[in-house]
Amino acid sequence: MLLSGQVPGELGRALHQSGLMSASHEIDLWAVHPGGRSVLDAVERGLELPASALAASRNVLSSFGNMSSATVMFVLQEIMRQARPGQLGCAMSFGPGLTAETMRFHAV
Repeated sequence: MLLSGQVPGELGRALHQSGLMSASHEIDLWAVHPGGRSVLDAVERGLELPASALAASRNVLSSFGNMSSATVMFVLQEIMRQARPGQLGCAMSFGPGLTAETMRFHAV
């Protein structure tokens, strides 16, 4: 699969317009599919997240690379090792055709 150079920009714009940004201050944990550095940068900019919010996604990308949409499960695993009960999270995974799946969760 070849990722078009247009994907990160479109993703950032879509996330910025999605309304998720208004709820982003409620989210403690971000498990974002690391489809590449430019994808993570676009999510960070689109949702106006602090750089630390996607640290787990960047760690997984550095350690394992992009393993397709399932990579988000590795990010979730890393996040849940450090999560405190009651923290709220949002997981995002991206696929071909720029499909996106999101899930809100809380740590127990």
